[in-house]
Amino acid sequence: MACGLTLIKRFTYHMAAEDYSNQYWFTGDTPADGTAWRTLFNALVTQEKTLYPSGVTVIGGYGYDDDSDDAVAVWSVDLTVSPETPVPGTQVITSGYPSPGDAAVWVRWKTSRLNSKGKAIYLRKYFHPAVNQGVGHVDEPIAVATTALNAFGAKLRDESFIDARTITARGHTDTILNSGSSPYITTRTLKRRGRRPTG
Repeated sequence: MACGLTLIKRFTYHMAAEDYSNQYWFTGDTPADGTAWRTLFNALVTQEKTLYPSGVTVIGGYGYDDDSDDAVAVWSVDLTVSPETPVPGTQVITSGYPSPGDAAVWVRWKTSRLNSKGKAIYLRKYFHPAVNQGVGHVDEPIAVATTALNAFGAKLRDESFIDARTITARGHTDTILNSGSSPYITTRTLKRRGRRPTG
């Protein structure tokens, strides 16, 4: 059985606060208590916050000790409530241009499993906002983002993460073959979408 963590992030999109999340499942024993859950949460935040700038903050999380589809969180933290504090991203952007808020970059992990058509099954996580390289390369992420994504991908598969945990999928104990990141910026729909102009 895997244990799961959901990290909730917040950033400004369409002039308002937008929350989105990534859920992770890890190999290894379920954290024994609230302290152990917080240690795992902090370790994941330390790695993930390198993927976005300070305008994005981690505002909370949930922990799951059951990887069934109807699992209920057994642990949670709200970093917007004192004495907690939201954790800002640490990626330093010195070049490039911001893409729309629903633009994203991703990191993926190739598992040893195959789908019914014999194609590899990947685990994928998306991150907002994306920063592009500018004129002529507006669909390509800046180098610092690619470097961070690749390092994050490796961290969650090479057993160097806390307690030698590796990423897996809900309901599986995956063998991860490799990892990689998006060569192009993509779009991932967020809750707050603007209306099309009339006329």
